[in-house]
Amino acid sequence: MIKVKNINNAIIEVCKKLHHSGTEVAPRGFKTKELQNCFIEMDGNESPIITLPERKLSRSYLEAELVWYKSGDPKIDYIKKYSTFWEGLTDENETINSNYGKLAIIDKYSGMSQLDWCIDQLKEDEHTRQAIINYNQPQHKYKNNKDFVCTIAQQFILNSDNKLDCLVMMRSNDLIYGFSYDVPWFNYLHKLVAEKTHLEVGKYRHFATSMHVYKRHFDMVEKIALKY
Repeated sequence: MIKVKNINNAIIEVCKKLHHSGTEVAPRGFKTKELQNCFIEMDGNESPIITLPERKLSRSYLEAELVWYKSGDPKIDYIKKYSTFWEGLTDENETINSNYGKLAIIDKYSGMSQLDWCIDQLKEDEHTRQAIINYNQPQHKYKNNKDFVCTIAQQFILNSDNKLDCLVMMRSNDLIYGFSYDVPWFNYLHKLVAEKTHLEVGKYRHFATSMHVYKRHFDMVEKIALKY
C-alpha cells in the first residue's frame, strides 16, 4: 500500500520498493523486477504528469497518445509518428487492441459507450457500484495476441466524503512506459465523469497485480530510489 500526494511521489516510492525488495522474474524471457499486488493511492486533483528529471517523460508523446485515444482509432498511423513501440503490436489487420478511447468512449453496448454508462449510472444513483469501464475483454483472448490489454477495469465510486473516487485495476503494469502514460488517461476520465455528474474529484487509486520494470530501466529506478 503506497499512499502519496501525487504521481511524482508515487514513482519515487515504487522505485524504492523495486530497488530494495523487487523480485526478479522473466516473463516471456524478458528480465524484470516486480512488485506483486501493488496498490497506490493519490489525490485525484493533483497533476497526473510526471516531472521527475530522471524519468524524462515525453510530453509530445503523452499529448499525442491522448489525442489518439480520444479519436478511438485502432490503427496506428497517427501514433507511430511519435513512437515506434506500437508497430510491434499490430495484428493481421494492422490494428491494435489497446486504444483505450475506443474501448471506453467509442465502442457501443446497448446503444451507449461505457463512459456514458458510468455517467448515467451515477446520475441515477450517486451511490451506485456499477459505474465500471471494462478494458480487457473476452475478445482479446486469442492465440498469438501481441496486444493483450493490460488494464482490467476502471471504476468510479462515491466515497464517504461525497467525492468521486476512481480505482484502476491492472493485470500488468510497466512502471516506466505503462504507468507513466496510463495515469493521465485515467485521470482525464476521472475528472470528466466528476464534471458530468457534478461531483467533486476524490482519490485516485491504482492497483497492479504486477508492477514492474524491465532491465533497460534498472539504472533509472536505482537513481530515483537513491536520490529521493
